[in-house]
Amino acid sequence: MTRLFLLLILFCPVFFLFTYNSTYGYDALEYLVIARSLNEGYSLYDFIPSKSYLIYASTNVLLSLLGGYNHASVSGLIMLLAMGCVLSAWRAARQFGERAALITAALTAACCFFMEMNFLEPESWIGIFGLNAFLLATDGKEQSGWRWLGAGVLLGIAMCFKSVAAFYVVGFGAFILLLWLAGRLSFWPMVARGMLVLLGFLLPLSLSALYFYVTNRLDAHLEWTYIYPFGGYPSHTIFLVKFLIKLSWFLLLLAVSIVLMVRQPYRAAYQRTPALWLALLLAGFSCIAMLKTQASHYFFPAAVFFSVHLGFMADKWLGQYERRYTYVPYRSIFMGVGAVGILVLISAFLYRPDAIKRFVTVADYSGEKEAGDFIREQAGPNGKVLLFDNALSLYYLSDREPNVPFFFTEMQTTHYIKSHPDTYKHALADTSLKMVVFGNRSSVIDDSTALNNPANAYAIRQLRAGLQKNFVQVKNPRFPLLYWVRK
Repeated sequence: MTRLFLLLILFCPVFFLFTYNSTYGYDALEYLVIARSLNEGYSLYDFIPSKSYLIYASTNVLLSLLGGYNHASVSGLIMLLAMGCVLSAWRAARQFGERAALITAALTAACCFFMEMNFLEPESWIGIFGLNAFLLATDGKEQSGWRWLGAGVLLGIAMCFKSVAAFYVVGFGAFILLLWLAGRLSFWPMVARGMLVLLGFLLPLSLSALYFYVTNRLDAHLEWTYIYPFGGYPSHTIFLVKFLIKLSWFLLLLAVSIVLMVRQPYRAAYQRTPALWLALLLAGFSCIAMLKTQASHYFFPAAVFFSVHLGFMADKWLGQYERRYTYVPYRSIFMGVGAVGILVLISAFLYRPDAIKRFVTVADYSGEKEAGDFIREQAGPNGKVLLFDNALSLYYLSDREPNVPFFFTEMQTTHYIKSHPDTYKHALADTSLKMVVFGNRSSVIDDSTALNNPANAYAIRQLRAGLQKNFVQVKNPRFPLLYWVRK
């Protein structure tokens, strides 16, 4: 416990500084602008979300408690979530020994730096709930039904933050089936455990659906929580090379651990420790999400359980050394920690050397206020704005909303435009729209891969026509982008 406390004392201030200097991040800005819109009289699903509803509702509530929408409060929230991941990892691995738990916690802390947890990502919540569901199902002499039911409930809550948590449920199902195939569980207890996990998982989802049904938002809830994430989001490999470089240190550790795992006595230790089967299954099934995109935060739900595996393997290796040489291998420990540290630094320098500055400077964000003030001035007290270029950042800084149901033009908006092709036409005809920022970049919209999609192309033509008819383009030295104001 003392060593964990020292780890957290070291981790929290360093991670807070790193987060504060990292700016908000693209995804985080979307969570922040929709969360803040809940204070402006809007409701969930008035704007198209990119994630499940709890990331927005929880962000709004927690930031209200922490001091509002500013860099310090947001960084504080992110630090608390990362600390929750580290503590949850330590608790989940403690059943394998104190040393294994400490190594697991340290690896999880390192993952937070390399897997974009310095931004406000829902994967932090998924890691916390997933690790505690794992603990509930494995760390108990009496494997009573309520533990499996409780694990399912935690996974259901995680699903309300981001849909990829569903892969944890698949991992639990595979684990229960494997216990039966291995002769550790008879048929009907296997069925009972599986049904309890499924029942617990469905409980938060059913309550959520009931709430949105009563408030006449069920269709939007189903669309953006289930239908689009699993069926509509396109796959790509844009971030694959960055992923391999950035996480090379972690992938190398995994490769070494797998080589050790197939050898005795590690193989025997795995065979008699079913909890580790569950950890690897949860990690493995979580990797399915990366078939969509290889952004490093997509790997975090898998990494927290791979860290449990690595912590166990490192503890066993150290135990073998101690039994062989009858003394604590401090030299080997320091060499091992040093080697991992060198791998981490090499990965960081190969990926983004300037990220090192985030540990030794304090960012100055005073200039952000000017852009926000300018947009508010152009829009007036009740006017709307429609922003395409640098949209999420400008929406957030100006605290102004558009007269369309989205803040960005990513894949979700492309999906929406297919069934609402006249959205831009109606938006520009609305006299409450006072300012449009458009035409400053070659990609035109965020989802540049779908720019030539027929519905998108038609909508953009209407946008250009509406701008020429009702607006005039302006360049002002007080604002860095070309913009349009109503004639």
